Amino acid sequence: MTPRKRTEITIETDRLVIIRRQHSTRAWCQKCGCDVDVVQAEILTSMAQPRLGGGGEVRKWHSVEAPDGTPLVCLPSLLKSM
Repeated sequence: MTPRKRTEITIETDRLVIIRRQHSTRAWCQKCGCDVDVVQAEILTSMAQPRLGGGGEVRKWHSVEAPDGTPLVCLPSLLKSM
């Protein structure tokens, strides 16, 4: 008799976030010092909950305010924090 082979498969899961181009716009990020792609903060609400700080601000993400006052998040800072 030949010994049985054992195959072990490990699956790692992570969060997948898809941000479509139609939901992003360009804006000036003071912390990055350049024009960057930004998205409305409400799109990222489910992701932001564990990262919210004391004042309701996201610690690692750069926030930008749209001319109409809508809170926006700098995408490069979002990607760096992941």
